[in-house]
Amino acid sequence: MKQYIPENLDIDGLLLDYPPVFKCHRDHFVHILHLLTNIPARNKDLINEDGWVPINAQTLQKRIRHYNLCLDYLVHYNVLERDPQYVPGQKSREYRFSAEYRTICKPVEIDKYTLTKNITIHKDGQKFAEKKYPNLAKYFNDDLSIDFSAASDFLYQTYEENCIIGVRNPCLKYNVAMMSAAKIRDHVFYFHVDQTVQRLHTNLTGCKSELRNFITYSGMNMVSIDLKNSQPWISTILLDPKFYEKNASSSLFFNIFNISSSSSSKSSFLPIPYIMLVKNEVSLDSVAKEDAQLYREKVLDGTLYEYLADEINERHGIMFTDRKEIKKIIFTVLFSDNRFIGQQGAWAKKMFKVIFPSVYSVFAAIKRNNASALPILLQRMEARLMLDHVSARISKENPDLPIFTIHDSIVCPVGMEQYVSTVITEESLKCIGAVPKLSFEPWGKEKVRKVA
Repeated sequence: MKQYIPENLDIDGLLLDYPPVFKCHRDHFVHILHLLTNIPARNKDLINEDGWVPINAQTLQKRIRHYNLCLDYLVHYNVLERDPQYVPGQKSREYRFSAEYRTICKPVEIDKYTLTKNITIHKDGQKFAEKKYPNLAKYFNDDLSIDFSAASDFLYQTYEENCIIGVRNPCLKYNVAMMSAAKIRDHVFYFHVDQTVQRLHTNLTGCKSELRNFITYSGMNMVSIDLKNSQPWISTILLDPKFYEKNASSSLFFNIFNISSSSSSKSSFLPIPYIMLVKNEVSLDSVAKEDAQLYREKVLDGTLYEYLADEINERHGIMFTDRKEIKKIIFTVLFSDNRFIGQQGAWAKKMFKVIFPSVYSVFAAIKRNNASALPILLQRMEARLMLDHVSARISKENPDLPIFTIHDSIVCPVGMEQYVSTVITEESLKCIGAVPKLSFEPWGKEKVRKVA
């Protein structure tokens, strides 16, 4: 089993020169070191941090009995650094490589049977996910390939450029991308459903977007059909009173009760009193709801960002030249805690509240009891739509058509994008009650700049 550790670290020499005083195996140390690259490869949010990686003690102890002694050893001999800001009970202890070992990684083989078996068994519920979505899991096979040589050249060129221009964590970015490419080359696939937001995580969702241009299936080029601005688009359903009616007949497949309840539990993260609170906000008189209707119209016709930019410029004299800056405002409104509006940096959120007061009230009501409730709702609806409706229908109608999901997009062979986009549109109208804007992104090496 391949693991990845810093290329300048001679782990065998270290253990020979400084033998541990506790019972352990060389492969235990290799696996712990591997996690410092493997975990960021599965969680891209960690790549832009200061190199600190959370190590879950419970998971690690299932694999390595004396994991804490191994970590202490690696810290003592300056291979790793331990986060001094750790607060017990609030998060996992974090580690990173010491400055000397923040280098390009190399593959190292481990063969300790009990360890490799345990790693294989505890693959984050992979068997559960494969059983739940066999129509998608079956395409993670030897036909899913990557031009590893061309991808490696591209990634190394990018690494060199990042070093020159001072991009943060260039080595970690390179190592994560190379590990992703190597796993696809070696057909080492992961397939995992997040039990909170019910998203499907795979090699394709976790890899660098540019890397996908080197990927083919059975020699076929692929194309991604994406929901444009999926989170604001899905949020329009929250302004429909029918979404909060449990038993009433409705054209919508989704409602607050079947979305807020977990698929593995009868409990709901959004309690009934708060559902009623949100329903009251949605049921405001028609005058108060005019801004909600305007928000919905602007989202559905794809002009929300431009409208917000114009309104902010007219009201406050602030000019936006980058669409991404307006996008940040929307995501701040959707995902930040209600209490953030009182902070000095919350000017954008306050502006949104003035422009769309009813919409803001609905979003705030959903988050009043749980700051993460709104993003969970939106991501669950996205996952249900793309996994349980769109991909399920495609697999039923075309069982031999290879498809993959990347959260808010469906990937299929070039030539099938019109059929797939029709299914996305029709299922969206059934589930959300609105037609989405779609974008098409063909994958191919011709899209990547030439390596000098």
